[in-house]
Amino acid sequence: MPQEIRIRLDAIPLGGKAEGASGDDKVLFVRDAGGVRAFQATCPHLGAPLAKGEICGSRLYCPWHKAAFDLADGALAEPPALEPLTRFPVRIEGDEAVATLAPEPAAPKPARAEAGSVLVVGTGAAAVACVTSLRRAGFAGPITMVGREPHPPYDRTKLSKQFLAKPTPPEKTWLEPDFAAAHGIERIVAEAVRIDPSARSVGLADGRTRAADALVIATGSRAAIPDFPGTDLPGVMTLRSLDDAVRLSAAAEEAKRVVVVGAGFIGLEAAAFLTKRGLDVTVLAREPVPFAQRFGEAVGAALKAYHAGNGVRFETGRVARVTGSGRVAAVETQDGRALPADLVLIGAGAAPETGTIAGLAPNESGGLPVGGDLRIAERAWIAGDIAAFPERGSGTRARIEHWRLAQQHGLHVARAILGDRSDFAGAPFFWSNQGDKRLDYGGYAPGFDRIILQGDADALDFIAFYVRDDRVTAACSIGRNAAFTAFLHLLGEGRVPSPAAIEAGADLRALA
Repeated sequence: MPQEIRIRLDAIPLGGKAEGASGDDKVLFVRDAGGVRAFQATCPHLGAPLAKGEICGSRLYCPWHKAAFDLADGALAEPPALEPLTRFPVRIEGDEAVATLAPEPAAPKPARAEAGSVLVVGTGAAAVACVTSLRRAGFAGPITMVGREPHPPYDRTKLSKQFLAKPTPPEKTWLEPDFAAAHGIERIVAEAVRIDPSARSVGLADGRTRAADALVIATGSRAAIPDFPGTDLPGVMTLRSLDDAVRLSAAAEEAKRVVVVGAGFIGLEAAAFLTKRGLDVTVLAREPVPFAQRFGEAVGAALKAYHAGNGVRFETGRVARVTGSGRVAAVETQDGRALPADLVLIGAGAAPETGTIAGLAPNESGGLPVGGDLRIAERAWIAGDIAAFPERGSGTRARIEHWRLAQQHGLHVARAILGDRSDFAGAPFFWSNQGDKRLDYGGYAPGFDRIILQGDADALDFIAFYVRDDRVTAACSIGRNAAFTAFLHLLGEGRVPSPAAIEAGADLRALA
Protein backbone atom coordinates (compact mmCIF):
# COMPACT_ATOMS: atom_id res chain seq x y z
CA MET A 1 0.00 0.00 0.00
CA PRO A 2 1.42 3.44 -0.93
CA GLN A 3 2.82 5.63 1.83
CA GLU A 4 0.62 8.52 3.00
CA ILE A 5 1.49 11.93 4.37
CA ARG A 6 -0.97 13.82 6.54
CA ILE A 7 -1.11 17.48 7.51
CA ARG A 8 -3.65 19.58 9.37
CA LEU A 9 -5.64 21.82 7.05
CA ASP A 10 -5.06 24.82 9.28
CA ALA A 11 -1.31 24.30 8.83
CA ILE A 12 -1.68 25.19 5.14
CA PRO A 13 -2.50 28.89 4.79
CA LEU A 14 -5.15 29.75 2.22
CA GLY A 15 -3.26 30.94 -0.83
CA GLY A 16 -0.09 29.43 0.58
CA LYS A 17 1.89 26.24 1.04
CA ALA A 18 3.33 23.93 3.67
CA GLU A 19 5.62 20.92 3.64
CA GLY A 20 4.37 17.65 5.05
CA ALA A 21 6.58 14.72 5.98
CA SER A 22 6.45 11.09 7.04
CA GLY A 23 9.87 9.69 7.82
CA ASP A 24 12.16 10.62 4.95
CA ASP A 25 9.25 11.25 2.55
CA LYS A 26 8.09 14.81 1.96
CA VAL A 27 5.48 16.56 -0.17
CA LEU A 28 4.50 20.17 -0.66
CA PHE A 29 0.84 20.96 0.02
CA VAL A 30 -0.70 24.05 -1.57
CA ARG A 31 -4.15 25.39 -0.77
CA ASP A 32 -6.37 27.87 -2.55
CA ALA A 33 -10.04 28.38 -3.35
CA GLY A 34 -9.91 25.33 -5.60
CA GLY A 35 -8.83 23.01 -2.78
CA VAL A 36 -5.63 21.31 -1.67
CA ARG A 37 -3.04 19.78 -3.98
CA ALA A 38 0.24 18.00 -3.28
CA PHE A 39 3.47 18.04 -5.28
CA GLN A 40 7.01 16.84 -4.91
CA ALA A 41 8.79 18.84 -2.22
CA THR A 42 11.95 19.72 -4.15
CA CYS A 43 12.65 21.47 -7.43
CA PRO A 44 13.47 19.01 -10.25
CA HIS A 45 16.36 21.27 -11.30
CA LEU A 46 18.81 21.01 -8.36
CA GLY A 47 16.63 19.94 -5.46
CA ALA A 48 15.84 23.25 -3.78
CA PRO A 49 13.15 22.96 -1.05
CA LEU A 50 10.01 24.40 -2.63
CA ALA A 51 8.55 25.21 0.79
CA LYS A 52 11.06 28.09 0.81
CA GLY A 53 9.92 29.27 -2.62
CA GLU A 54 7.44 32.01 -3.44
CA ILE A 55 3.86 31.87 -4.71
CA CYS A 56 3.10 34.65 -7.17
CA GLY A 57 -0.31 34.58 -8.81
CA SER A 58 -0.86 31.05 -10.06
CA ARG A 59 2.81 30.12 -10.04
CA LEU A 60 5.24 28.60 -7.56
CA TYR A 61 8.85 29.81 -7.91
CA CYS A 62 11.92 27.85 -6.83
CA PRO A 63 13.80 29.76 -4.11
CA TRP A 64 17.20 29.29 -5.74
CA HIS A 65 17.05 29.65 -9.51
CA LYS A 66 13.47 30.79 -10.15
CA ALA A 67 12.12 27.81 -12.04
CA ALA A 68 8.34 28.33 -12.08
CA PHE A 69 5.49 25.85 -11.97
CA ASP A 70 1.74 26.15 -12.45
CA LEU A 71 -0.03 25.59 -9.14
CA ALA A 72 -3.05 24.03 -10.84
CA ASP A 73 -1.21 20.92 -12.00
CA GLY A 74 2.55 21.40 -11.47
CA ALA A 75 3.21 22.09 -15.17
CA LEU A 76 6.53 23.72 -16.00
CA ALA A 77 6.14 27.44 -16.66
CA GLU A 78 9.75 28.66 -16.64
CA PRO A 79 13.18 26.97 -16.58
CA PRO A 80 15.89 26.18 -15.45
CA ALA A 81 13.92 23.07 -14.49
CA LEU A 82 12.93 21.21 -17.63
CA GLU A 83 10.36 18.87 -16.10
CA PRO A 84 7.02 19.51 -14.36
CA LEU A 85 6.38 18.78 -10.70
CA THR A 86 5.18 15.31 -9.79
CA ARG A 87 1.65 15.55 -8.40
CA PHE A 88 0.16 13.25 -5.77
CA PRO A 89 -3.52 12.52 -5.09
CA VAL A 90 -5.02 14.31 -2.06
CA ARG A 91 -8.15 13.55 -0.06
CA ILE A 92 -9.62 15.40 2.89
CA GLU A 93 -10.33 13.46 6.08
CA GLY A 94 -11.88 15.64 8.76
CA ASP A 95 -9.44 18.42 9.55
CA GLU A 96 -6.55 16.80 7.66
CA ALA A 97 -5.29 16.66 4.09
CA VAL A 98 -3.87 13.27 3.13
CA ALA A 99 -1.47 12.83 0.20
CA THR A 100 -0.92 9.35 -1.23
CA LEU A 101 2.62 8.86 -2.52
CA ALA A 102 1.55 7.27 -5.79
CA PRO A 103 2.22 9.86 -8.52
CA GLU A 104 -0.74 10.87 -10.62
CA PRO A 105 -0.15 9.86 -14.26
CA ALA A 106 0.64 12.68 -16.64
CA ALA A 107 -2.09 13.43 -19.13
CA PRO A 108 -1.16 12.30 -22.66
CA LYS A 109 -0.19 15.19 -24.91
CA PRO A 110 -0.31 14.21 -28.57
CA ALA A 111 1.67 16.81 -30.47
CA ARG A 112 0.49 18.58 -33.59
CA ALA A 113 3.70 19.68 -35.26
CA GLU A 114 4.59 21.90 -38.19
CA ALA A 115 7.41 19.49 -39.00
CA GLY A 116 7.94 15.75 -39.18
CA SER A 117 11.65 15.92 -38.32
CA VAL A 118 13.83 18.39 -36.41
CA LEU A 119 17.53 19.24 -36.74
CA VAL A 120 19.14 21.06 -33.80
CA VAL A 121 22.60 22.59 -34.24
CA GLY A 122 24.12 23.01 -30.78
CA THR A 123 24.11 21.06 -27.54
CA GLY A 124 23.82 23.84 -24.97
CA ALA A 125 20.99 25.26 -22.90
CA ALA A 126 18.69 26.31 -25.76
CA ALA A 127 19.18 23.06 -27.68
CA VAL A 128 18.55 20.84 -24.66
CA ALA A 129 15.47 22.80 -23.59
CA CYS A 130 14.02 22.58 -27.11
CA VAL A 131 14.57 18.82 -27.43
CA THR A 132 13.31 18.06 -23.92
CA SER A 133 10.20 20.19 -24.46
CA LEU A 134 9.39 18.58 -27.79
CA ARG A 135 9.54 15.11 -26.33
CA ARG A 136 7.63 16.11 -23.20
CA ALA A 137 4.87 17.52 -25.43
CA GLY A 138 4.56 14.24 -27.29
CA PHE A 139 6.52 14.99 -30.46
CA ALA A 140 7.49 11.57 -31.82
CA GLY A 141 9.32 12.50 -35.02
CA PRO A 142 13.07 12.11 -35.61
CA ILE A 143 15.29 14.64 -33.83
CA THR A 144 18.98 15.06 -34.70
CA MET A 145 21.31 17.08 -32.47
CA VAL A 146 24.67 18.21 -33.89
CA GLY A 147 27.53 19.61 -31.81
CA ARG A 148 31.30 19.37 -31.58
CA GLU A 149 31.54 18.52 -27.87
CA PRO A 150 31.60 14.76 -27.20
CA HIS A 151 30.13 14.99 -23.70
CA PRO A 152 26.47 14.52 -22.87
CA PRO A 153 24.79 17.94 -22.46
CA TYR A 154 25.91 19.55 -19.21
CA ASP A 155 25.04 22.42 -16.90
CA ARG A 156 27.45 25.20 -17.90
CA THR A 157 26.48 27.30 -14.88
CA LYS A 158 28.34 24.89 -12.57
CA LEU A 159 31.71 25.24 -14.28
CA SER A 160 32.84 28.48 -12.62
CA LYS A 161 31.41 27.66 -9.20
CA GLN A 162 31.75 24.66 -6.88
CA PHE A 163 33.28 22.60 -9.69
CA LEU A 164 36.50 24.60 -9.18
CA ALA A 165 36.54 24.53 -5.38
CA LYS A 166 37.93 20.98 -5.35
CA PRO A 167 38.69 18.21 -7.86
CA THR A 168 35.29 17.24 -9.26
CA PRO A 169 34.36 14.45 -11.73
CA PRO A 170 33.09 15.93 -15.02
CA GLU A 171 29.96 13.78 -14.88
CA LYS A 172 28.78 15.85 -11.91
CA THR A 173 27.83 18.52 -14.47
CA TRP A 174 25.95 16.22 -16.85
CA LEU A 175 22.23 16.82 -17.17
CA GLU A 176 21.60 13.14 -17.94
CA PRO A 177 24.15 10.33 -18.34
CA ASP A 178 22.76 9.36 -21.75
CA PHE A 179 20.70 12.27 -22.99
CA ALA A 180 20.41 10.89 -26.52
CA ALA A 181 18.95 7.57 -25.46
CA ALA A 182 16.69 9.11 -22.82
CA HIS A 183 15.04 11.37 -25.40
CA GLY A 184 15.28 9.16 -28.47
CA ILE A 185 17.49 11.44 -30.56
CA GLU A 186 20.31 10.94 -33.01
CA ARG A 187 23.43 12.61 -31.61
CA ILE A 188 26.14 13.62 -34.10
CA VAL A 189 29.50 14.75 -32.69
CA ALA A 190 30.91 16.91 -35.48
CA GLU A 191 31.92 20.44 -36.38
CA ALA A 192 29.29 22.40 -38.32
CA VAL A 193 30.96 24.37 -41.12
CA ARG A 194 27.89 25.71 -42.97
CA ILE A 195 24.36 26.17 -41.69
CA ASP A 196 21.75 27.05 -44.30
CA PRO A 197 18.51 28.34 -42.73
CA SER A 198 16.59 28.46 -46.01
CA ALA A 199 17.44 24.82 -46.83
CA ARG A 200 17.17 23.81 -43.15
CA SER A 201 20.47 21.98 -43.47
CA VAL A 202 23.92 21.78 -41.93
CA GLY A 203 27.20 20.86 -43.60
CA LEU A 204 29.72 19.09 -41.40
CA ALA A 205 33.51 19.22 -41.42
CA ASP A 206 33.71 15.58 -42.51
CA GLY A 207 31.72 16.32 -45.68
CA ARG A 208 28.32 15.05 -44.55
CA THR A 209 25.16 17.14 -44.90
CA ARG A 210 22.07 16.74 -42.74
CA ALA A 211 18.67 18.35 -43.25
CA ALA A 212 15.23 18.21 -41.67
CA ASP A 213 11.74 19.70 -41.87
CA ALA A 214 12.58 22.14 -39.03
CA LEU A 215 15.93 23.68 -38.09
CA VAL A 216 16.92 25.08 -34.70
CA ILE A 217 20.19 27.05 -34.67
CA ALA A 218 21.56 27.27 -31.13
CA THR A 219 25.31 27.49 -31.69
CA GLY A 220 25.99 29.57 -28.58
CA SER A 221 29.27 31.40 -27.94
CA ARG A 222 32.96 30.72 -27.69
CA ALA A 223 35.40 32.24 -25.21
CA ALA A 224 36.79 35.58 -26.39
CA ILE A 225 40.59 35.71 -26.36
CA PRO A 226 42.25 39.16 -26.49
CA ASP A 227 45.09 39.74 -28.94
CA PHE A 228 47.84 40.63 -26.45
CA PRO A 229 51.01 38.49 -26.69
CA GLY A 230 51.40 35.33 -24.66
CA THR A 231 47.91 33.89 -24.70
CA ASP A 232 49.28 30.70 -26.26
CA LEU A 233 51.62 29.95 -23.34
CA PRO A 234 50.94 26.79 -21.32
CA GLY A 235 49.04 27.77 -18.18
CA VAL A 236 46.93 30.45 -19.91
CA MET A 237 43.32 29.29 -19.97
CA THR A 238 39.74 30.26 -20.66
CA LEU A 239 36.60 28.94 -18.99
CA ARG A 240 33.72 28.30 -21.35
CA SER A 241 33.36 24.56 -21.89
CA LEU A 242 33.46 21.47 -19.70
CA ASP A 243 36.87 20.62 -21.16
CA ASP A 244 38.07 24.10 -20.15
CA ALA A 245 36.82 23.54 -16.61
CA VAL A 246 38.47 20.13 -16.34
CA ARG A 247 41.82 21.55 -17.53
CA LEU A 248 41.57 24.53 -15.19
CA SER A 249 40.71 22.38 -12.19
CA ALA A 250 43.60 20.00 -12.94
CA ALA A 251 46.02 22.92 -13.33
CA ALA A 252 44.81 24.37 -10.02
CA GLU A 253 46.11 21.22 -8.29
CA GLU A 254 49.67 22.28 -9.12
CA ALA A 255 49.31 26.06 -9.14
CA LYS A 256 49.93 28.50 -6.32
CA ARG A 257 49.36 31.93 -7.86
CA VAL A 258 46.51 32.73 -10.24
CA VAL A 259 45.84 35.91 -12.15
CA VAL A 260 42.29 36.30 -13.43
CA VAL A 261 42.09 38.78 -16.30
CA GLY A 262 38.65 40.37 -16.16
CA ALA A 263 36.19 41.03 -13.34
CA GLY A 264 33.00 39.77 -14.94
CA PHE A 265 30.77 37.01 -13.61
CA ILE A 266 32.96 34.13 -14.75
CA GLY A 267 36.13 35.82 -13.52
CA LEU A 268 34.86 36.66 -10.05
CA GLU A 269 33.06 33.36 -9.56
CA ALA A 270 36.22 31.48 -10.50
CA ALA A 271 38.32 33.76 -8.31
CA ALA A 272 36.09 33.08 -5.31
CA PHE A 273 36.14 29.30 -5.68
CA LEU A 274 39.84 29.05 -6.53
CA THR A 275 40.51 31.08 -3.38
CA LYS A 276 38.43 28.55 -1.42
CA ARG A 277 40.76 25.94 -2.86
CA GLY A 278 43.73 27.66 -1.23
CA LEU A 279 45.22 29.45 -4.24
CA ASP A 280 46.59 33.00 -4.18
CA VAL A 281 44.25 34.85 -6.57
CA THR A 282 44.65 38.30 -8.13
CA VAL A 283 41.96 39.83 -10.35
CA LEU A 284 43.19 42.31 -12.96
CA ALA A 285 40.44 44.50 -14.39
CA ARG A 286 40.26 47.65 -16.47
CA GLU A 287 37.70 49.25 -14.16
CA PRO A 288 38.42 50.02 -10.49
CA VAL A 289 34.95 48.89 -9.38
CA PRO A 290 33.68 45.62 -10.91
CA PHE A 291 30.11 45.64 -12.23
CA ALA A 292 29.77 49.42 -11.71
CA GLN A 293 28.39 49.94 -15.21
CA ARG A 294 25.95 47.08 -14.84
CA PHE A 295 24.83 47.33 -11.21
CA GLY A 296 26.01 50.78 -10.08
CA GLU A 297 28.91 51.92 -7.90
CA ALA A 298 27.34 50.96 -4.56
CA VAL A 299 26.65 47.33 -5.50
CA GLY A 300 29.94 46.94 -7.37
CA ALA A 301 31.98 48.34 -4.48
CA ALA A 302 30.21 46.07 -2.00
CA LEU A 303 30.94 42.97 -4.10
CA LYS A 304 34.58 44.00 -4.46
CA ALA A 305 34.90 44.48 -0.71
CA TYR A 306 33.29 41.10 -0.09
CA HIS A 307 35.71 39.27 -2.36
CA ALA A 308 38.69 41.20 -0.98
CA GLY A 309 37.61 40.22 2.52
CA ASN A 310 37.79 36.59 1.43
CA GLY A 311 41.35 36.92 0.15
CA VAL A 312 40.99 37.97 -3.51
CA ARG A 313 43.37 40.78 -4.48
CA PHE A 314 42.32 43.37 -7.05
CA GLU A 315 44.53 45.30 -9.46
CA THR A 316 43.38 47.91 -11.95
CA GLY A 317 45.01 48.11 -15.36
CA ARG A 318 45.28 46.77 -18.88
CA VAL A 319 47.28 43.76 -19.96
CA ALA A 320 50.36 44.44 -22.09
CA ARG A 321 51.45 40.82 -22.42
CA VAL A 322 51.63 37.47 -20.70
CA THR A 323 55.23 36.37 -20.20
CA GLY A 324 57.06 33.15 -19.47
CA SER A 325 59.69 30.78 -20.78
CA GLY A 326 57.95 27.58 -21.80
CA ARG A 327 55.16 28.31 -19.34
CA VAL A 328 53.34 31.35 -18.02
CA ALA A 329 55.24 33.27 -15.34
CA ALA A 330 53.58 36.68 -15.11
CA VAL A 331 51.01 39.09 -16.49
CA GLU A 332 52.54 42.45 -17.37
CA THR A 333 50.38 45.56 -17.39
CA GLN A 334 50.65 48.51 -19.73
CA ASP A 335 51.94 50.69 -16.91
CA GLY A 336 54.88 48.35 -16.26
CA ARG A 337 53.76 46.15 -13.37
CA ALA A 338 54.37 42.40 -13.38
CA LEU A 339 51.84 40.16 -11.60
CA PRO A 340 53.46 36.75 -10.92
CA ALA A 341 51.35 33.78 -11.96
CA ASP A 342 51.74 30.10 -12.69
CA LEU A 343 48.11 30.03 -13.91
CA VAL A 344 46.23 32.73 -15.85
CA LEU A 345 42.50 32.65 -16.46
CA ILE A 346 41.25 34.98 -19.18
CA GLY A 347 37.69 36.08 -18.50
CA ALA A 348 37.22 38.46 -21.40
CA GLY A 349 33.67 37.49 -22.24
CA ALA A 350 32.27 35.43 -25.08
CA ALA A 351 31.79 35.84 -28.83
CA PRO A 352 28.63 34.49 -30.49
CA GLU A 353 29.14 31.64 -32.96
CA THR A 354 27.49 33.04 -36.09
CA GLY A 355 30.22 32.65 -38.70
CA THR A 356 28.94 29.38 -40.13
CA ILE A 357 25.38 30.59 -40.74
CA ALA A 358 24.88 31.33 -44.44
CA GLY A 359 23.25 34.51 -45.69
CA LEU A 360 22.95 36.27 -42.34
CA ALA A 361 25.06 39.13 -41.00
CA PRO A 362 25.37 39.92 -37.28
CA ASN A 363 24.48 43.36 -35.95
CA GLU A 364 26.66 45.54 -33.74
CA SER A 365 26.04 43.25 -30.76
CA GLY A 366 27.40 40.26 -32.67
CA GLY A 367 23.98 38.64 -32.75
CA LEU A 368 21.58 37.87 -35.58
CA PRO A 369 18.55 40.19 -35.65
CA VAL A 370 15.31 38.27 -35.43
CA GLY A 371 11.65 39.02 -34.87
CA GLY A 372 9.73 38.31 -31.72
CA ASP A 373 8.93 34.76 -32.85
CA LEU A 374 12.70 33.97 -33.15
CA ARG A 375 12.05 32.69 -36.69
CA ILE A 376 14.93 33.32 -39.11
CA ALA A 377 13.43 31.55 -42.15
CA GLU A 378 10.51 29.28 -42.93
CA ARG A 379 10.53 26.54 -40.28
CA ALA A 380 13.96 27.73 -39.03
CA TRP A 381 14.63 29.47 -35.72
CA ILE A 382 17.58 30.77 -33.74
CA ALA A 383 17.86 30.64 -29.96
CA GLY A 384 20.20 31.57 -27.15
CA ASP A 385 23.37 33.67 -27.27
CA ILE A 386 23.27 34.34 -31.01
CA ALA A 387 19.77 35.85 -31.05
CA ALA A 388 19.36 39.64 -31.12
CA PHE A 389 15.66 39.71 -30.29
CA PRO A 390 13.02 42.28 -29.23
CA GLU A 391 13.20 42.28 -25.41
CA ARG A 392 9.75 43.19 -24.16
CA GLY A 393 10.57 44.61 -20.73
CA SER A 394 13.03 47.25 -21.93
CA GLY A 395 11.53 47.82 -25.36
CA THR A 396 14.96 47.33 -26.97
CA ARG A 397 16.63 44.77 -29.20
CA ALA A 398 18.89 42.66 -27.02
CA ARG A 399 21.46 39.89 -27.25
CA ILE A 400 21.66 38.33 -23.80
CA GLU A 401 24.06 35.60 -22.69
CA HIS A 402 22.02 34.03 -19.89
CA TRP A 403 21.72 30.27 -19.38
CA ARG A 404 18.09 30.52 -18.33
CA LEU A 405 17.17 32.85 -21.18
CA ALA A 406 18.66 30.39 -23.66
CA GLN A 407 16.45 27.73 -22.08
CA GLN A 408 13.44 30.03 -22.40
CA HIS A 409 14.28 30.49 -26.09
CA GLY A 410 14.50 26.71 -26.47
CA LEU A 411 11.09 26.22 -24.88
CA HIS A 412 9.62 28.92 -27.13
CA VAL A 413 11.05 27.36 -30.30
CA ALA A 414 9.71 23.93 -29.29
CA ARG A 415 6.25 25.42 -28.96
CA ALA A 416 6.68 27.15 -32.33
CA ILE A 417 7.55 23.83 -33.97
CA LEU A 418 4.36 22.49 -32.43
CA GLY A 419 2.34 25.28 -34.04
CA ASP A 420 2.39 28.17 -31.54
CA ARG A 421 2.73 31.47 -33.42
CA SER A 422 3.13 33.79 -30.44
CA ASP A 423 6.12 36.06 -29.82
CA PHE A 424 8.69 35.37 -27.13
CA ALA A 425 7.86 37.32 -23.98
CA GLY A 426 10.00 35.75 -21.25
CA ALA A 427 11.66 37.91 -18.61
CA PRO A 428 15.46 37.53 -18.58
CA PHE A 429 16.96 36.23 -15.33
CA PHE A 430 20.33 34.99 -14.17
CA TRP A 431 21.99 34.11 -10.90
CA SER A 432 25.64 34.33 -9.94
CA ASN A 433 27.30 32.64 -6.98
CA GLN A 434 29.68 35.31 -5.75
CA GLY A 435 31.41 33.04 -3.26
CA ASP A 436 28.81 32.21 -0.62
CA LYS A 437 26.45 34.97 -1.77
CA ARG A 438 23.87 34.39 -4.52
CA LEU A 439 23.18 37.43 -6.67
CA ASP A 440 19.93 37.50 -8.66
CA TYR A 441 19.35 39.76 -11.65
CA GLY A 442 16.14 40.03 -13.62
CA GLY A 443 15.29 42.12 -16.65
CA TYR A 444 17.45 44.17 -18.99
CA ALA A 445 18.60 47.74 -18.38
CA PRO A 446 21.41 48.85 -20.69
CA GLY A 447 22.38 52.44 -19.97
CA PHE A 448 20.02 52.85 -17.03
CA ASP A 449 19.20 56.42 -15.98
CA ARG A 450 19.18 55.90 -12.22
CA ILE A 451 18.96 53.31 -9.45
CA ILE A 452 16.44 52.89 -6.65
CA LEU A 453 18.34 51.08 -3.90
CA GLN A 454 16.50 49.49 -0.99
CA GLY A 455 18.41 47.84 1.86
CA ASP A 456 22.12 47.88 2.62
CA ALA A 457 24.46 47.24 -0.30
CA ASP A 458 27.54 47.17 1.95
CA ALA A 459 25.96 44.36 3.98
CA LEU A 460 24.98 42.54 0.75
CA ASP A 461 21.33 42.68 1.81
CA PHE A 462 19.53 44.77 -0.79
CA ILE A 463 17.40 45.02 -3.89
CA ALA A 464 18.29 47.60 -6.53
CA PHE A 465 15.85 48.67 -9.25
CA TYR A 466 17.18 50.08 -12.53
CA VAL A 467 15.21 52.86 -14.20
CA ARG A 468 15.35 53.58 -17.91
CA ASP A 469 13.09 56.19 -19.54
CA ASP A 470 11.02 56.39 -16.35
CA ARG A 471 10.39 52.62 -16.36
CA VAL A 472 11.86 50.03 -14.03
CA THR A 473 13.23 47.45 -16.45
CA ALA A 474 15.55 45.40 -14.22
CA ALA A 475 16.43 44.57 -10.63
CA CYS A 476 19.42 43.11 -8.83
CA SER A 477 19.29 41.55 -5.39
CA ILE A 478 21.16 39.70 -2.68
CA GLY A 479 19.23 38.49 0.36
CA ARG A 480 15.82 39.86 -0.72
CA ASN A 481 14.39 36.77 -2.39
CA ALA A 482 10.70 37.44 -1.77
CA ALA A 483 10.73 40.97 -3.20
CA PHE A 484 12.97 39.97 -6.11
CA THR A 485 10.81 36.98 -7.08
CA ALA A 486 7.72 39.16 -7.00
CA PHE A 487 9.48 41.69 -9.23
CA LEU A 488 10.49 38.98 -11.71
CA HIS A 489 6.91 37.69 -11.83
CA LEU A 490 5.50 41.18 -12.37
CA LEU A 491 8.11 41.85 -15.06
CA GLY A 492 7.05 38.71 -16.91
CA GLU A 493 3.44 39.87 -16.84
CA GLY A 494 4.24 43.47 -17.80
CA ARG A 495 2.94 44.81 -14.47
CA VAL A 496 6.00 46.35 -12.81
CA PRO A 497 5.00 49.44 -10.79
CA SER A 498 6.30 52.85 -11.75
CA PRO A 499 9.56 54.16 -10.26
CA ALA A 500 7.54 56.59 -8.16
CA ALA A 501 5.42 53.76 -6.74
CA ILE A 502 8.49 51.70 -5.89
CA GLU A 503 10.15 54.68 -4.22
CA ALA A 504 6.96 55.20 -2.23
CA GLY A 505 7.23 51.65 -0.88
CA ALA A 506 4.99 49.59 -3.19
CA ASP A 507 4.53 46.05 -1.81
CA LEU A 508 5.66 43.89 -4.74
CA ARG A 509 4.62 40.67 -3.03
CA ALA A 510 1.07 41.91 -2.61
CA LEU A 511 0.95 43.06 -6.24
CA ALA A 512 2.25 39.72 -7.53
